[in-house]
Amino acid sequence: MRSALDLLIPIATAASISGGLCYGLARWSTRLRLVAQPRPDRWHKTPTPNTAGLGVLIACACSYLLFSENGFGAIASGAAFISVVGFIDDRLQLRPIVKLAGQLAAALLLIASGAVLYLTPWTWMNVIITVFWLVAITNAFNLIDNMDGLCGGVATVIALSGAGLAIIQGDPGRALMLGIVGGACLGFLVFNHNPARIFLGDCGSLFVGFSLASLAVSRPDAVTGHSVIDSIYAIPAFLYPIFDMTLVSVLRRRAGKPISVGGRDHSSHRLVSMGLTERRAVWVLWLCAALCASCALLTYGNSLWFFATTGVLLLGLTVFGFSLASLPSFSASVSGPMQHGRSTAP
Repeated sequence: MRSALDLLIPIATAASISGGLCYGLARWSTRLRLVAQPRPDRWHKTPTPNTAGLGVLIACACSYLLFSENGFGAIASGAAFISVVGFIDDRLQLRPIVKLAGQLAAALLLIASGAVLYLTPWTWMNVIITVFWLVAITNAFNLIDNMDGLCGGVATVIALSGAGLAIIQGDPGRALMLGIVGGACLGFLVFNHNPARIFLGDCGSLFVGFSLASLAVSRPDAVTGHSVIDSIYAIPAFLYPIFDMTLVSVLRRRAGKPISVGGRDHSSHRLVSMGLTERRAVWVLWLCAALCASCALLTYGNSLWFFATTGVLLLGLTVFGFSLASLPSFSASVSGPMQHGRSTAP
């Protein structure tokens, strides 16, 4: 069984490669005009490189080739494909339907390899649930990439806590993969904290979201009742990205705005409207993600406590959501706190 200490070298390797590449990309992307330009519905105010996703992708690929002993090729292939779709979107601004088609293709590629979340007796229903999970979580990470350090920090928390959970579950292969993703995000975060020198871009946020969503439902062993429960234990870690996506979707629907259109109406922006600095708003949301991610680690093996804790978290997030919904979002004409960072995600 792989221990936490065994993961330190792969995590450090992924972080070092990612950090080195992001440092170089931050310097050279501006010269190559690979930047996210400021827009009225975006948070950053200066042209900023949005190519860190390439660094994260390459760091994960190199670490995977160096350390992986298990067959996670379908996840790697799907994540690489969705990253390419995101990189093209960063450059050409693809239509939402085209991005969705790319996400569906990556999801179906993974499902074809046998990665299905078996929650019902009907295979067709399980396939639909799995596709929905993969596409929803991928987009959720794309959506929370809206302020310096937010997506990278949340992804690091979810990946490393997931690695710890996988160790507890006796799944060293998945622990290794999650550790690699967490390490790559950690290396990127060095250059993405406020004020950010580089953004993930859709290339990175889609890659990270798809990778984490896939690793939450993919298991190398045969599907049994126990493995289904193990997959369910991983789900609470994603409550914050799901929460923000739900909040934005509901409020945009109520306002008659398309969900796919960007805006300054996310939970992070609403916290800043309360008077928090960008850094403190991000720290609050990191803490929120950490509380959700710790749910399974603290309650694993005790289903009663797990479901009770998850219920409390859902109740707390619901109250938090109603509170944030009552706060103003930033209009396109607002100036002041919008000094730094955000990627090209909505």
